[in-house]
Amino acid sequence: MTASGRDVPAEVARTREALTTLLARLDPDAATRAAAPPPPARPTVVLVGAPGRGRRELLAALLGLDEVAVEHATHDDLGVPLLEELDLLVPARGPDPGSWPVDGATAALVLAGAAAPLGAEELDALARAAARVDTVVFALTRTEAHRGWRTVLEADRALVAEHVPRLAGAPWFPVSAELARRAGTATPAAAEALRRRSGLAALQRELHRLVARRRRMLAEANALRLLAAGLDGVASRADATRSALRAPADGVGDLARRRDELLAARAALRRDHHTRWRADLAAARVAAADDLAARVRALATALRGRIDDADRAGLAAIPRDLAAEVETLAAAVVEGLGTRLRALVATTLADLVPAGELPSLRVADLGVTDVAEPGLVPPPRTRPAEDRLLVVAGASGGLGLSRLALLPLLAVPIAPVALGAALVPVSVGLGLGAAGWVARARRLAADRAHLRQWTAEALAEVRGDLDRVLADALITTEREVTLALDAALEHRARDLDDALTAAERAVRHAGADRTAADRAAAHTAAEAREGRDRAETLLRRLAALRDRVDVPEPDPRVEPAT
Repeated sequence: MTASGRDVPAEVARTREALTTLLARLDPDAATRAAAPPPPARPTVVLVGAPGRGRRELLAALLGLDEVAVEHATHDDLGVPLLEELDLLVPARGPDPGSWPVDGATAALVLAGAAAPLGAEELDALARAAARVDTVVFALTRTEAHRGWRTVLEADRALVAEHVPRLAGAPWFPVSAELARRAGTATPAAAEALRRRSGLAALQRELHRLVARRRRMLAEANALRLLAAGLDGVASRADATRSALRAPADGVGDLARRRDELLAARAALRRDHHTRWRADLAAARVAAADDLAARVRALATALRGRIDDADRAGLAAIPRDLAAEVETLAAAVVEGLGTRLRALVATTLADLVPAGELPSLRVADLGVTDVAEPGLVPPPRTRPAEDRLLVVAGASGGLGLSRLALLPLLAVPIAPVALGAALVPVSVGLGLGAAGWVARARRLAADRAHLRQWTAEALAEVRGDLDRVLADALITTEREVTLALDAALEHRARDLDDALTAAERAVRHAGADRTAADRAAAHTAAEAREGRDRAETLLRRLAALRDRVDVPEPDPRVEPAT
C-alpha cells in the first residue's frame, strides 16, 4: 500500500467524526437513522432482490450445494471454500416490502430477473439500499430460460444508471443456477460446458475480489455512505422549506389553504387511483373475452361452410389447416390484449411515473409460444363403429336396388330361364356400381358429420385454453402494475408529505421574519451539501483503493461442485 493509501484510514476516521457531528447538529433524527450498525465479525454479502428472484437457489449454486443444505448453514457447518473468507446470507424480508434488509452487511448482491427489466418498485428499493451499503454487485438470474436476457441486461444497466447514478459502473453477472444444477448429472465434458455457461465462477471471483479481507475498509465505506445519504436528505428538506417560504402568498391564509390542499390530495391519492385502475382492468378483461369469443365464432362459421363443400381430400386437410388458423387466432388475441394492457398501464400511471420509466414496468410477458403449441388443437378422433356399419348398410342397399331395377326384364315371357342367366352379370355389375356409389356417399356424409363434431369440440377446447392464458396474463399484469402503482403512490405520498411539512413550517414562519428563515434554510442546505460532497469524494478514493489493492485469488475449489 502506498503512503497515501496508509493515510486513508486516519482521514476516514476524522471525516466520519466530523460529518457525524455535523448531521447531529443539522438534524438529530437523521443522525439517529444514519448511525452505522456494528460491522459483522466476517465480511458478509447479503443476497437481496424482489420476491421470486431465486435467492436461495443462487446461494446454493454458488456454494455447490442443494437448497436444503444451505437453509440454516454456516461455514462451520459446510466447510465451503468460498465461505472461508466471507459469508453469504439470504436475510429474512422485513415488514416493508419496498426495503431490502442490507443493514450491517459488508456488500449487497442484488438479484434481477432475466424475464423483464427492473420494475419501479425494485428501482426504488435499490435506491434505498444503495444509501445504506456502498458496495453493490448485480446478478441477472435464470438466463437459461430467456433468450432475450441480453436485451434485458442492457435495459437494466440503463435504468440503474438513471435512478442510482453512482451504480452506473457496478458489475453485472448473467448467471444460471439451473445450468449449474444440471452439470451435476452430466458427463464430464458436458458438465464443464454447463458450468462455464452458468456464469457462476466469474461471480464468485468478483465477490472474493471485492469483499474478502476488506471488512474494515468496506465497513467504513458503508458508514460514510449512510452519512452522505443523511446529509443529502437534510439538503433536500431545506430546499423544500425555502420553496415553501418563497411561494407567492398574501399571508397566513394562503399558506393555510396550501396546507389544506396538500392534506386533501394526500387523503384522496390512493383511493382515486386504485378505483380507476380496478375499473379499467375489469373493462380490459371484458373486452379481451369478447374479442376471443367473436374470433372463435367467426372461425367456426367458416369451418362449417368449408366442411359442407369439401370432398374427401379437402376434409383430410381441414385438421392441419385448423391448427394453423388457431395459431394465427391466438397470436391476434394475445397481441390485442398486450396492446390494450400497455395502453391501460400508460394511462393509469401517466401522472405518477415519468414517461421514460413506463417501458420498465413488467406488464405480463405475453407471447404466442404459450398458446400456439401443436397440442392446442386435439387430433381428430377415430371414426366410431356405427359409421362403418352405415357404410356397409349402404352397400347392401345398393345391391338390393340393382335387383329391383332388373325385375321388369325377368317378367318377359320369352325364355325366362335363359334370359335370367344372361342378366346375372348385368345385375352384379349394376349392384356393385350402386353399392360403391352409396358407400362413398355415406362415407363422405359420415366424414363430414364426424369432422363437424370434432371441430366444435376442438374450438371449445381452444377457447378454454385461450381463456386460461388471457386470465393468467391479466392476473400477472394486475399484480405487477398494482405493485408499481403502490410504489408510485408511496413515492408521491412522500413528496406530498415533504411539501406538507414544508408548508406547515412556512405557516409557522409566516408571522416571523420569512427572509431570516429562508437564509437559515439556505445555510443548512449548503452545509449539508458540503458535507455530502466531502463524503462522496472520500468514498471515491476508497473505491479506487479497494480496486487497486491485490488480494490472492480464491482457491480453485471455489468453482461450484456441480
